[in-house]
Amino acid sequence: MTRTSKPSVIFLNGASSAGKTTLGTALQDALDEPYLLMGLDTCFAMVPSQWAGGSMGTHRAQGFQYVDLPDDNGQPVCGIAYGPIGLRMLQGFHRAVREFVQAGNPVIVDEMMLGPEVRDHWFTTLADLDVLTVGVRCDLAELERREVTRKNPAGSPAGPRHAYTTECTTTCGWTPPTRPQKPPPTKS
Repeated sequence: MTRTSKPSVIFLNGASSAGKTTLGTALQDALDEPYLLMGLDTCFAMVPSQWAGGSMGTHRAQGFQYVDLPDDNGQPVCGIAYGPIGLRMLQGFHRAVREFVQAGNPVIVDEMMLGPEVRDHWFTTLADLDVLTVGVRCDLAELERREVTRKNPAGSPAGPRHAYTTECTTTCGWTPPTRPQKPPPTKS
């Protein structure tokens, strides 16, 4: 099916360090509409430190925390878990994204779905909007290199798979296209 209009939501989903934010920023630069870039990191930036994932967050079990997951072929794997308050925050954030769109603002969502409840809430919240879903992928070795560069805990790079409208691979030094800059208007 060929798209004849720009979507109101471009939903980028992929593992940590897959290139979602880089792709989202490049899309903002390339698109003629003022798409807002909002995502999981936007939500996390609003969370008080007591409910955040670090070791000092006294309420992190209720909010967000890093957790050790089963080893992947002998390699340690770390994930982000959410408690009831964290889920409530995520669901509120999803609704806020919807409100931005309903107010006439197109949005690029930069997401790493943390679990089935989060995925299902996103899909329900955005159900009647024009959404282009994009799976952002990268080779495991490159993901691991990027994670070390970002000083993130060892993550679960493969991430869950979902049905996407399209997929984008960011391995091999891929650089997103940018829109040519328009020359300034000449004075007559």
